[in-house]
Amino acid sequence: SSLLSDHILVSLKSSLVYFRFIFFAFVIAVLIPTLEKNENINKYFNYTFQFIFIFFFIHSFYQFFNGKNLIGIEITSHLNSERVSSLFGEELILGSFISKVMFLYLGFLHGQNINENNKLNIDYKILFIFIICLATIFISGDRSAFVLAVIGTLGYLILNLNFKTILIIFSFMILVFLLTLEKPNFQNRYIILFNSIFIEKEIGQSAHHQHFNTAYKMYKEKKIFGHGIKSFRVKCNLEKYNSGNQSCSTHPHNYYLQLLSATGIFTFIILICFFFFIFKELIFSFKNRILSNRTNNKRNCYLISTFISIFPLTTTGSFFNNWISFTIFLSLGFLLSEYNLIKYSSKK
Repeated sequence: SSLLSDHILVSLKSSLVYFRFIFFAFVIAVLIPTLEKNENINKYFNYTFQFIFIFFFIHSFYQFFNGKNLIGIEITSHLNSERVSSLFGEELILGSFISKVMFLYLGFLHGQNINENNKLNIDYKILFIFIICLATIFISGDRSAFVLAVIGTLGYLILNLNFKTILIIFSFMILVFLLTLEKPNFQNRYIILFNSIFIEKEIGQSAHHQHFNTAYKMYKEKKIFGHGIKSFRVKCNLEKYNSGNQSCSTHPHNYYLQLLSATGIFTFIILICFFFFIFKELIFSFKNRILSNRTNNKRNCYLISTFISIFPLTTTGSFFNNWISFTIFLSLGFLLSEYNLIKYSSKK
């Protein structure tokens, strides 16, 4: 589609180098089984991610209540009451980062010696990671990341028929919500989110809806090959695609609509089929848990990580953004490594 684009150089710049992410996923898939056999690497991996999650938990709450992070850097004043970024500064990706790596770490934990023989039927370290990660994502103000993390958490606990833990996490999140009472602008973000999902039954805000409509109009004109990568930012102001006074942006804020408008129907079909494959695997895992009381939680975590990375019913960044592509294919690499190691095995 880049060669057929009206702006060939803009499209080719992203598309030609995109194959490196596919290569990256296969490298991860090959390396993970080898690295998992090294006890020292496992130990450092474990300590590193524990430190990262605990640090961002403490740091994000510090910044939320003090308006600046531990090294004194203040975030943009107009976002000070709504978003927390920690060490990421004006890059508001804290929630996205945590939501995208938490299930990879949880999968890693299931590859280690864990203890689920307690009243809650969940390893306390895993419960602790769920709690601090969800709290950090919530306090970051990243609503899409929070919704996806909640979907992933519920998916994990339902796959394990662990409903007591759902109540514990829900109670803790209510406590975190109450701690934000002094910042009504922040709470309003989640009140608007609740109304959007459960009352209006819509995805995103009015500006996002206009982006969606613009992308769909572009798709209808070039259904097979699309307009080319990064064409949305160039063409969204054209009158024939206009969907309102907020019709234009750098991308449509949804992976699937972005692929439809940029690369056409074929790449959309590949991604949506892959998404339903992941969903099918999760359903199979749930059936296996019900019928034989067996499941592979390590693989489940990698499935969930990939599932929420490409979830279609949410607002997103650009599919071709380096950071987002890195996290999607990182999850894919971990998942592929698990299929190489084991097919359907007993619970870890």
